[in-house]
Amino acid sequence: MAKNYECERCNRLNCHGECDNYIIDMIEHEADRDEFDRLFKEIPKFNYVLNEKVNAIFGTDLEVAKESDSAEKETEEFSTFLYSTNDNGNTNLYEIKKALKERETFGEGYLFFDKANVYALTKRQIVAYQVDDKDPILNQIKYYTVGNVSVPDKLEFDGSGFIKREEGYIISPENMIKFKSDSYALNSDLRQLQILLEINRKIYESTTKRDYGDIFLLTKAPQVNPISAVAKRVKDTVNDAVEKMRESVVTLIKRNKVEDSNIVALDDSYKDVKQVTPVTKVTDYQFIWENQDDIVTSVFNFPMLLAGLGDETGNVSKEALLKEARSSTLTPIKADTANALSKIAKILFGDDYYLRFKDYEVEEI
Repeated sequence: MAKNYECERCNRLNCHGECDNYIIDMIEHEADRDEFDRLFKEIPKFNYVLNEKVNAIFGTDLEVAKESDSAEKETEEFSTFLYSTNDNGNTNLYEIKKALKERETFGEGYLFFDKANVYALTKRQIVAYQVDDKDPILNQIKYYTVGNVSVPDKLEFDGSGFIKREEGYIISPENMIKFKSDSYALNSDLRQLQILLEINRKIYESTTKRDYGDIFLLTKAPQVNPISAVAKRVKDTVNDAVEKMRESVVTLIKRNKVEDSNIVALDDSYKDVKQVTPVTKVTDYQFIWENQDDIVTSVFNFPMLLAGLGDETGNVSKEALLKEARSSTLTPIKADTANALSKIAKILFGDDYYLRFKDYEVEEI
């Protein structure tokens, strides 16, 4: 269905609304991942806040614990594991952060653990098969597949926990780590994000293409309608003689140290020039633009203070704000992340071991 979708705005197949960058349309019509990546790069500070949130999770080190005590030897081994590289040349920590970014953006992120290294996977790369697909409550996964791989009638995993085929992988649930959240960017207030995106585009047009509005060129010869064009179009459509004259005039003006070179020179066939400025000026968007930090961080449900954005106001100290932001936002996220990653510790060191993040040290602010 997604491949045959025709955009109602531009009548182009496989557009999914990105001609307008209408985010909800893109979600509903399953736009490709690279289309979303391109869109996120247009939204001010989107990727910055995403990176800051994931990096904040790892603001303190992971440690291996047994019962309630820290296991120093195992912690050192796990630290070595985090910074070891997989067959793709990426560190395991990089892959973990990549999977967490998937969760924070699309709601789900996956890690495939082959008993030696981890590999980040997106929700679209994976197909999950239930033990009983008719069970109305339980969603117990029997196995996962990655790629277009055929599954044998009698499925048995060896000690590795996965089966590698030429077409892909069949993976045991024991070797798949799932990060999931109901608070993620594409499940937030997308209207605000869309407005911020459009304002950013408007400012870009105004600051890079000199959005002075329409210019009407009125000629001496009788015309049914006046010629209407923006300054760039005028420059592209004048004849060669006028173009040469314009360049000559611009050169002379520049010699006289006049900064503005956005000049259109007209010959005798034009009797008057009228300019109509844009109805909505860039300054009219100032309120939204000044609040862009609040919009983007609210999309990620991440305090501006922890993202290094915004101003602290009132009589509450910054230290108190930091503690509150960490306890209400980072603590539950860090706990969920450590619980999910504990599957690695159990495989590497035994069932009695688990992972936890160290506490933040007291800071002088």
